[in-house]
Amino acid sequence: MKLRNSNKSDQTRIVQLVAGLDIGSRDGGAEYFGVQLARFLSRQEFEPAVFIMWYNGSDTEKKWLNTLLDEGIQVAGLNKPGRSALYDLLPIYKKLRAFVSEFKPEIIHSHSQRGDLIALATKSLRPCRPYVYVIRTVHVDQPWLNRLCADFVFNQLLFPLMFDAEVAVSGVIQNKLNKRLVARVFGKEAELCYNGIDAAFFDEGFLGCNPRLPPDVPDVHPCIGVVGRLVKQKGISYLLNAIYRVNQHRDVYLLIIGSGPLESDLRNQVQELGLTDKVYFLGKRLDVIQILPHLDAIVSSSLWEGLSTVLLEAMALRVPVIATDVSGSREIIHHKETGLLVPPKDPDSLAEAILAILDRPDEAHRMADRAYNVAHGYTIQNAAVCYAKLYHQLLKHGP
Repeated sequence: MKLRNSNKSDQTRIVQLVAGLDIGSRDGGAEYFGVQLARFLSRQEFEPAVFIMWYNGSDTEKKWLNTLLDEGIQVAGLNKPGRSALYDLLPIYKKLRAFVSEFKPEIIHSHSQRGDLIALATKSLRPCRPYVYVIRTVHVDQPWLNRLCADFVFNQLLFPLMFDAEVAVSGVIQNKLNKRLVARVFGKEAELCYNGIDAAFFDEGFLGCNPRLPPDVPDVHPCIGVVGRLVKQKGISYLLNAIYRVNQHRDVYLLIIGSGPLESDLRNQVQELGLTDKVYFLGKRLDVIQILPHLDAIVSSSLWEGLSTVLLEAMALRVPVIATDVSGSREIIHHKETGLLVPPKDPDSLAEAILAILDRPDEAHRMADRAYNVAHGYTIQNAAVCYAKLYHQLLKHGP
């Protein structure tokens, strides 16, 4: 279902292809970035559209949908989830084909694994006329986790040949893409465009003079926060074990912001560790920005990661950061300079880092000040310029 008719113009038409809008629950940073990129591309140069593969109609999804429509961005797709993602791919493909035929984009830009497959099918099964460029952004360094056959067939063999461009959100991911045998043989090098946050974060008065903690959020200190979907990737089980160890030395509270399939297991772990009075599950929220400034530190306990916008937001708000030493996190955090890095799956090291932040607040604040300066270089405005350059290069050189 398309919600807004196309307006013909001389602008380059770009479709951002995202899995969904349930950001913070079913969907995450990749979907958030795809939506933000559509919003921040220059309207003088580009006419944006967002194709949303799945849509349930939650409050979060409605909020983002209304934001896009209010800003004059075309929206299509919105397939209601069926019995499985695999069975949904055919109707989603048909909807994308129909939208492409009407909107006539020059470029389709995918931000997810299944989106990659749908985009290539749209380009290849019934070749579009005129030519449609198809690119993908790789947001994590393990996109086909536990699917080695799919990784070999698609990521290693087909994608370097079939996509007109591949983009990495971190140098680690870019290096992995460039090391693929097919990519090296055919000279297909991935581009690098870092994710980013809105430059408005750095405006004076962005949060007001004294941002208030939302009334339903416990005002407890010292308080550590973690933000993200409750899935294996985020490593929150290891963080809970670390919080248990910290509480053997001093009281500390943990706010878990987000929802996901592991919530029940994590709640059970909290009970087993005797942390029911120390850990708060806040669920999926739309006011994370109001909570971050009240934290004594934010933790990313991820087992793998792309380039975390949550960490960038915390850095822009001068909140001390602790992260596992993985992929994009190590590119924005320099150990003991702009934050603390610890090995993944290591509760003892994570506990030591939390205690270091809490026991040495002056040094933690100095690291946060330096992190604030680093975060200036990672804005969605800079990312939009990077992608605009890539789009123009594709159109200039031709198929």
